[in-house]
Amino acid sequence: MHTLSQILFIFLAYKFGDLREWKKYQSTLLYVCTLNLLYNFLAANYDLWKYQPDFYSSHSLTEVGNSIFLLPAISFIFLSNYPEEHTQKKVLFYYVKWIVGSILVESVFVYFDKITFHHGYKFWMEPAFYFLMYTFIRLHFKHPLLTYFLSGLVVVGFIWIFDVPITTPIGER
Repeated sequence: MHTLSQILFIFLAYKFGDLREWKKYQSTLLYVCTLNLLYNFLAANYDLWKYQPDFYSSHSLTEVGNSIFLLPAISFIFLSNYPEEHTQKKVLFYYVKWIVGSILVESVFVYFDKITFHHGYKFWMEPAFYFLMYTFIRLHFKHPLLTYFLSGLVVVGFIWIFDVPITTPIGER
């Protein structure tokens, strides 16, 4: 199911993304990839959400696939179709559409037990997470340095709120 969604979103990125301008989005796609890999590194033994792998895969491979294929593809589509010259109402509707769409897709994964939530993180928190995610994707596209600073604050906030233990040395996983 995860592999299928990764392939589907690569196809959707090809179909609906602005392929001629891909270089314009490259640094933001790398930012998204890096942040997801950072989450997996910091929360390696303390997942707030965990993907149950497909029968032929592992949790680690699923996360790597999400980091290098799924999330950059979603971000590419989001940025390629962002309503640049429109009213705040149109921009707000765009965010709502993406957040609701993300929740609906994730609901399928929840229904089939392909994603589980742990350590106080709950599915009902996902709309706020997606709002933050899409806001930071757009913010990074426009103001990368500010986004790095704010991302650091959010990471520290998540570590503090969910009491994520990050004291495990790298060699002791």
